[in-house]
Amino acid sequence: MRRTVAAVLVALALVGCSRASNVDANEDGAAIEVALQKWPKDFNAENLDGVCGLFADDAVLVYPDSPDRNHDQFCDQMRERFDNPARTFTYGAPDIEEVSVDGDLATVRLMWTLTVKDTSGKVVETVKEDGLDVFKRQADGCWKIHVSHAFTK
Repeated sequence: MRRTVAAVLVALALVGCSRASNVDANEDGAAIEVALQKWPKDFNAENLDGVCGLFADDAVLVYPDSPDRNHDQFCDQMRERFDNPARTFTYGAPDIEEVSVDGDLATVRLMWTLTVKDTSGKVVETVKEDGLDVFKRQADGCWKIHVSHAFTK
């Protein structure tokens, strides 16, 4: 946990240190928001490629009371979740509070709402997830999550 917090702090510090040329922070922020708005649609459709595609290959995902996960571990977890016949998991559109872009890094503060239903359609749990994501521009110019840190409310 300490190393993940340290990684987030280092990433946040680096945001202020790099400035790529020919970069439009507004366009980049808009592209990140579009990707974040698409993600729950992919999740709710159980589109594993789309769900996993938002995360960089070297991503670190942190969630309370869980071990840190890498990209492959996260995708395996999503595959298991989608294959669970006893529960249906649905994400609403994210409430994006802030997108801050600087060069090839961006930070996003947002809130997700996950609804879990049983086989009868009864809501068994609603989880609010306050998140901080560090996006990194990839070699192909796409933005993907490099560090994702969620906090349940």
